[in-house]
Amino acid sequence: MTDTMNIVLFEDSFCDALHPLGLFQPLHEISLGGMTLVQMLAHLATPTGFILRSHLQQDAFSGGNADFPRDRPTLLLNSSVVPNTAYLETIRRIAQSGTPMLATSGNRVAAAFLPDPAVLPPHLYPETIASALLELNLPLAEPLFTTVDWPHEVVKHHLDVFEANLQFIIEHGAFQQPKEGLFTGENVTICPSCIIDTSKGPIVLESGVQIGHFTFLQGPLYIGARSRVIDYSAIKECTAVASICKVGGEVEASLISKYSNKQHHGFLGHSFVGEWVNIGAGTSTSDLKNTYGMVRMNYRGRKVDTGMQFMGSILGDYVKSAVNTSLYTGKVVGVCSMLYGTVSCNVPSFTSHAKAFGQVVGIGVDQVIKTQNRMFSRRGVTQTMRDITLLHSIYDLTMPERVLGEDQINF
Repeated sequence: MTDTMNIVLFEDSFCDALHPLGLFQPLHEISLGGMTLVQMLAHLATPTGFILRSHLQQDAFSGGNADFPRDRPTLLLNSSVVPNTAYLETIRRIAQSGTPMLATSGNRVAAAFLPDPAVLPPHLYPETIASALLELNLPLAEPLFTTVDWPHEVVKHHLDVFEANLQFIIEHGAFQQPKEGLFTGENVTICPSCIIDTSKGPIVLESGVQIGHFTFLQGPLYIGARSRVIDYSAIKECTAVASICKVGGEVEASLISKYSNKQHHGFLGHSFVGEWVNIGAGTSTSDLKNTYGMVRMNYRGRKVDTGMQFMGSILGDYVKSAVNTSLYTGKVVGVCSMLYGTVSCNVPSFTSHAKAFGQVVGIGVDQVIKTQNRMFSRRGVTQTMRDITLLHSIYDLTMPERVLGEDQINF
């Protein structure tokens, strides 16, 4: 039945609460539990449209506002919905029933099924989509989907769904099984001194992965295509590494997004690492309070209980840390920032943070553009005008972050 309907992924007015997540890409492109929401929905082979925030409405995302056919049943699905593979069966049941409905997740509209999408207004935007759907007075369904509402929840929900998602990836992929619990794609290189522990869950190594000498891999674990695990590393349970990354040191229960590097010694635990991040040698995150209590996060002055005893850091896209940087438990680092010394508070986007040395200054967007171009060149990626325009847009969007109380960061 899903091949006779549309799916429209929509961003909503709650997106700002997730910063620094989703600034450089739609929320449905953030990898969680070993896959993105778009990758998960691809298994339904259903035409998909998008309702995106204005700064992301560019050709690279095939986006637009409500630019989808309205002559067939449509499921509108929040882009913040957790990519839980169990939801594929939920979507199939919704399509098969053909019954209009609206499902919520907390204070958000998580999904709405419209047998006749022509009832929607002609123009839909993230700021108005929830109210437009609520005004249709659709029958309210029981909770069907969970959304990511705060940055730390990307780690929390990852841990909830990772093992089931990993099993789904194995069942729907083309893998060899060189030993019990180890699944490999094509051209995977594993040095013979590597220790592989699948007693707690499977290990998936996608095509082109390279595993160095004297490494320790512990499942459940996912490492994306063309990524490399550096010699003498320990990559432990519930870690998901995206494609084209370099990972070393000790990593546990963390998500590392594509094109990011953590090559050297240092601990990364229960953390999220965005795209194009470089974590310097000796950088470590704390993921457990000295009191062993639950971690509370500070989001723009609002304290939020995570319900998690273990919670490390959230690092936005393009973050760089210097040698021997230390991050306190539960810290959030904005995009395009540079870290030095001890990080005991949240860091705004486009900031050079050396608070331990009395220096916290803004980073101009022109400098970030130059740095991005150098990074891209090292990976054989060409910087485009779209990349530059997006950096300018995000710099403007994050300007309020760089005002801390009554003190303005120097530029």
